[in-house]
Amino acid sequence: MVLLRAALVIPHYVVLSVWTLLAVPSVAIAWLALLIEGRLPPFLHRFLAAFLRYQGQVTAWFDLLSARYPDPLHTGEHPFRIELSERPRQPRLVTLFRLPLALPALVLTSVLNVVLALASVAAWFVALALGRTTAGLQELGTFCVRYALETQAYVTLLTSAYPRLAPPDVTTKLE
Repeated sequence: MVLLRAALVIPHYVVLSVWTLLAVPSVAIAWLALLIEGRLPPFLHRFLAAFLRYQGQVTAWFDLLSARYPDPLHTGEHPFRIELSERPRQPRLVTLFRLPLALPALVLTSVLNVVLALASVAAWFVALALGRTTAGLQELGTFCVRYALETQAYVTLLTSAYPRLAPPDVTTKLE
């Protein structure tokens, strides 16, 4: 199955591309809603959270961090997922300046994406040779994906919690 992942991920990238076209204007609407009400409307929170979780599933599966095939209809039930609080209140001033505040995290995320790509290539060769990846490559990849998802959750206004470099104890729960 490792050998075919590049071909099998193509339908998921098509779904993610279409979903991204819908998510971008949704974030703009969410930004306005947060400035007015201080929290996301329920439908926007569910939509953006499902998008983020599905993107995490696809990334984890393609980068050999998860053996479970991504499922866009069941994003909350996948073993590789990010936990998000249900519509937390967010400070309006932080919301107003969210993108400039997110720049350092976005730069670090781009660096970690390069690290993830290198770790994935190494994991691919190890998986072809051993039939599994090593725990070290798994932890490194999981760290990179977790930080990227936390950054995206911050940028897409799902949470006001800034991404952390320290790994969570058990699960990632953003408020």
